[in-house]
Amino acid sequence: MTPIKIFSLQQHKSKYEDRPLKSYLYVCGDKTELQVSGYEIEKQFELADYYLLLLNWDCLFEEGCEVVILNKQIKLVATYSFTPFYNSFLLTDFNELSNNCYELIFNQFERFELTINYPKKHLLSKVIKVRKFT
Repeated sequence: MTPIKIFSLQQHKSKYEDRPLKSYLYVCGDKTELQVSGYEIEKQFELADYYLLLLNWDCLFEEGCEVVILNKQIKLVATYSFTPFYNSFLLTDFNELSNNCYELIFNQFERFELTINYPKKHLLSKVIKVRKFT
């Protein structure tokens, strides 16, 4: 897992209420056709078979986190939203637990295990699995 800084997001100058729900993704400063949920990239990593992006989007009094998986051809493979309905998912820590398995910590105490299954081992299996630590 290598931290990188090749991806960026479209900047929005308008008021929060007027911002679109999705932003264009840029690679090395070049605009792609991909639009993703989020206004800021918190973390980005290159792995052997994919790119892992952790994005945030800020609602008034609520923060959300979007997990984005891209293949090496910069095509969207999967997304997962930590949606902030009456909650806040402000990413405070991120750790690699094992190969393709990560820990996301929100607000310093809510812990989730994120498992990436890509390339998929079975046709019908999910790419992203999330489990809350109790």
